[in-house]
Amino acid sequence: MSFLSRRQISEYVKRSDGPRLFTENFDPKNLQQCSYDLRLGEEVYVVGDKAPRRLSRRDPYVRLSPGQFAILTCLEMLDIPENLVAFITLRNRYKMEGLLNISGFHVDPTFKGRLLFAVHNMGPTDIRLKFEEPTFTIFFALVGEGVGEPRKNPPLEGISLSDVQQLGGATVTLAKLKKEVDQVRFMLLVYAPFAIAALLALLISLIRAFH
Repeated sequence: MSFLSRRQISEYVKRSDGPRLFTENFDPKNLQQCSYDLRLGEEVYVVGDKAPRRLSRRDPYVRLSPGQFAILTCLEMLDIPENLVAFITLRNRYKMEGLLNISGFHVDPTFKGRLLFAVHNMGPTDIRLKFEEPTFTIFFALVGEGVGEPRKNPPLEGISLSDVQQLGGATVTLAKLKKEVDQVRFMLLVYAPFAIAALLALLISLIRAFH
């Protein structure tokens, strides 16, 4: 399998006809030796929220607690030619923090639109992501001829209702579990002495009743 180099990716982007890999928000500063770093897009959905939210330069951060799931978008719009397939991954810095991509690792030929990433915070601490920061990496590889008819689906623009429903519901995070355990421990410390005193009083009363 042959991956496109930095120069080859640049040549595709500069094409005047046919798919150009990127149709919006391409930034040559994010080109690497044989890959491109995709930036975090404005639309995100964190499981437990009522609806997706939009990040901005005024409100650029999204926080994922340990155990939390989310759907992220990339800033760039893609247009993959029929002779290429792409492979996607999270950047290593986020992997080291415990962020896991659970939505797949390749992009089919003829795909058009904005990529979605379903992620899960498997780490022990909160993970913070920032709007327009390089967050994902994409590689492009050549494929043989005969991939079939191009996709007929409209370009993917963002997070749909079905995407939200697939990851919908409340998330039981480690932070929430710790909070609930702490509440139970507090209740035991406060009410256990009263319960023990009441039990002893009952036992004393029963002993006196039988004497």
